Amino acid sequence: MANFEDFYINADTLANATAVFSDQQMTTLAVDGYYSDGISNRHQTSTGLGPTMTCPECDIDCDTDVIFSLTEGYGSLKATVTTGNSPGAIKVRVRGVSSKPVGVDLLFGGIRYNYFSSNLNNNYTSQIKTSSPNSKSYFWATGGVSNCSSWDDGQNYNFPIWYFNPTLDVWYDTGITTTTSYTNKLNTGITQYLAGDLIVYIPKTSPGPKILDVEFDIPCGTSGTVPTLTIDCPTTLQSIGTSGTQSSHINACGSSVTGAAYIGPVSSTIPGVLAIKDWIFSTSTASLFLPDGYYKATGADLEGVDPADDGSFRVQDGIVTEIQTC
Repeated sequence: MANFEDFYINADTLANATAVFSDQQMTTLAVDGYYSDGISNRHQTSTGLGPTMTCPECDIDCDTDVIFSLTEGYGSLKATVTTGNSPGAIKVRVRGVSSKPVGVDLLFGGIRYNYFSSNLNNNYTSQIKTSSPNSKSYFWATGGVSNCSSWDDGQNYNFPIWYFNPTLDVWYDTGITTTTSYTNKLNTGITQYLAGDLIVYIPKTSPGPKILDVEFDIPCGTSGTVPTLTIDCPTTLQSIGTSGTQSSHINACGSSVTGAAYIGPVSSTIPGVLAIKDWIFSTSTASLFLPDGYYKATGADLEGVDPADDGSFRVQDGIVTEIQTC
């Protein structure tokens, strides 16, 4: 961890300076060591500053409310997020896909979670994912990729890599570039302006700090609405009472509420009330999807059902696709 002190340089930025001084008159060189202004990093000896170097990325705590986004330029934002001590479900939210395509790679415990549910448009009641979700995946909307030549070309040969500086609360261009291919993208773009918020829940099943590796690509610049990615610390999901798995709405309505399921909110707006397109799990940490099928629940726990009635809901691939009144 760096120590923060006042030093003096003989230029407007550390990158342009020839030395770091310990006094305002700049007559005494600061001690040998590494110096950074949050953007440039350089090593000083008795002869002055050495060349600019790239430091490894800093870990980011999930409780720092870091937003993966850029105010200018394009590139791949890379970070390692520490998740805190408590078990629970880690909520990841992506916004802005309607305006700009994004690449997402979420790696936790050796497993990738590159699939989402959207809070808008009932045409997307299944998982939104590419044909290869176990690698970095690109999500796009019709009308959101115009005037982006690199997207049309399918790759970018000089794609900048950005790291986060937690001291200055900024993303900075590392000066490192890579070649990025956009081939692993949605076969069909999401209908324009209907991408909404893309949300996934990542399970953290044991106590103690864990690591979530994140890559968030913004390939088409920052004009207009800029895409963002946010990560919440693990929380225990709220439960509702349900029946066992049934083969139809009719059978579900004729069953008894004897079990429990846990809501990963996506489109629901009331805590503890299940809505179409919410994730639904068998555990409070989101470690296991509720099996496909039909389930009974009280109307008070289901959006669109009178609290005085019972209702049923259908689950497909962990997402609620239908809700009906019994």
